[in-house]
Amino acid sequence: MITPLLSLFCVGVAYGLLGWHLSAYHIGWAMGSWFVAITLTILLFWGEEVTKRMFRLGPRGVISMLILSGIITMAVAASTLFGMIVVLFASQTLARLELQSAGLSRRLTLLLMVVLSIGMLSIGWIVGKSYYPSSEYWLTSFLI
Repeated sequence: MITPLLSLFCVGVAYGLLGWHLSAYHIGWAMGSWFVAITLTILLFWGEEVTKRMFRLGPRGVISMLILSGIITMAVAASTLFGMIVVLFASQTLARLELQSAGLSRRLTLLLMVVLSIGMLSIGWIVGKSYYPSSEYWLTSFLI
């Protein structure tokens, strides 16, 4: 039972850091990222068939090429944002697999992930605005 808690802790830390990082920007970025995070979480759970259909070869191959070229462009142009998104996807996937292998249903797992993402994104944003202000370049300064 400790492994699902550890993976949920990783998801919480990832969303908390994202909220803290977004506190340096306008509130619109925080609300937009919250909407995108919830949408991606729901698509990760119930969008398997849509994803499989999009990445088939044929006429829909153009859609997959556009998506992949957009991902590569974002990785080059905004490496900090790309790194944060990769960490979020990896920790969400790990937590989803751990919770479902522990016997939780898909709906309960989704509810847990949505509540955790909203809560930790909000807590990270509040910490960044109230206690320890974030900088727009916090991750870049660690890499240099």
